[in-house]
Amino acid sequence: MSTASDSVRLIETLYQAYNDRDLDQWLGGFAEDALWVNVPTGERFVGPEGQRENYAAWNTPFPRGRCENLVVRGSDEVVVVEFEGVGVHEGPLETPAGRVEATLRATSLPFCDVHTIAGGKVMETHRYWDLAGAAAQLGL
Repeated sequence: MSTASDSVRLIETLYQAYNDRDLDQWLGGFAEDALWVNVPTGERFVGPEGQRENYAAWNTPFPRGRCENLVVRGSDEVVVVEFEGVGVHEGPLETPAGRVEATLRATSLPFCDVHTIAGGKVMETHRYWDLAGAAAQLGL
C-alpha cells in the first residue's frame, strides 16, 4: 500500500524525469493500462504506447520545455500538481485542429494535473491548461 509521501515522491520523480528528458524513467511511473486525458483538447492516451505518444506530443514541439514552480499536494490515492510549463515552440505541434509548425515563440502557461495512484503507479491523469492562452502566446 502506498502512503501519501510515496505517491508524492512518485509524481515528483515523473516531473523530474520529464525535465531531464528521461523517457524510460517517466514511462516507468505509469501502470500498464494508465489513462492520460488532456482535458482542453479531449485527447486520450492509454497504456505504454499511449504514454509514449503523449510524451512526444509535448517533447517534439517543446524539446527544451520544462515544468517549473511545482506545487504538489497529495494523498495515497490522488496527487495534484500545479506548475508552470515553460519553453520555446521549436518543433511541430500536433493538435486536434491540425499541425502547427514551429513559431519559435516562448511560452509560459499554468497547468494543473490530477493524478490517480494505485499500486505505486499512476493509473489516470487529467491535465488542465488554458488552451486559448496557449494559442495567443503562439500567435495563433
